[in-house]
Amino acid sequence: MREDFGRELPFDPRMITEIQSSRAMSSEQPSNWMQEWGGPQMYQEMAYAPVEARMVYYAVVGGTSSPDQLEVVTGLSKEEVSRGLGWLKKKGHVTTEEVT
Repeated sequence: MREDFGRELPFDPRMITEIQSSRAMSSEQPSNWMQEWGGPQMYQEMAYAPVEARMVYYAVVGGTSSPDQLEVVTGLSKEEVSRGLGWLKKKGHVTTEEVT
């Protein structure tokens, strides 16, 4: 899991579309391409998500499950964690059962 929980992204999400639309570039990618980020589509979605939502999402995927723990591991404030969780729940990316 990324140390910064996606605060900074390694490359422009528009590159995913370019890679996927090119047979040559697409064939160069391994079968697990972008899986660390939830796959190419999730990377693109999270790239355009609010930073706090992206960080909370990757922390939850990494096994952090309580708002208090999310604050500690991400370095976000209680309000930022709350906003991030709200956005993710609204989009259906996390459930109440995942974050207690």
